[in-house]
Amino acid sequence: MTTSPPPHWNTPDYMPPAWYTQTSQPPTVPVAAAPAATSPLPHLPGTGCRVCGAQPVADVTLRAHQAFLILMWFRSLDGPFCRNCGITMHREMTTRTLWQGWWGPFSLLFGVPFALLANLRAYLKIKQLGPPAAATGRPLVEVEPVLRRPAAYVALIPLCWAVWFATGLITHAG
Repeated sequence: MTTSPPPHWNTPDYMPPAWYTQTSQPPTVPVAAAPAATSPLPHLPGTGCRVCGAQPVADVTLRAHQAFLILMWFRSLDGPFCRNCGITMHREMTTRTLWQGWWGPFSLLFGVPFALLANLRAYLKIKQLGPPAAATGRPLVEVEPVLRRPAAYVALIPLCWAVWFATGLITHAG
């Protein structure tokens, strides 16, 4: 005696198991009552800040770089961002780069300088914005500036080592 296989989940006659059924439905919001900035993807062009939905925004990309010996990781976070959310995310990504980015030889030359210069350019665009208005969510609270964070000064360790190493190569070569 053979039995037919159970119907596949995307066929019309599929019934989910009893333990999977939901007893209550989530509340629905009529489309006409929802504001325009509460789209499911708030970072679409023409909408507000991707974090809080506020206006005005700057469409920037913030970058972070991490390295360990010969391994490198580049991370990016695409905007648009309002002033508060953009400054906060800039500080987070830049601090991460300063304490995790210098730990590889190629990162000293390529990765970290690229990420820091790209973040500086993005920061200058974000800093020109006015205060956020008409936020549909909660804007991020501004965090400590980069140079007031102890993690930012970890970058001095490999940077000093690289200067010491380069100086040793130059003085012993002659």
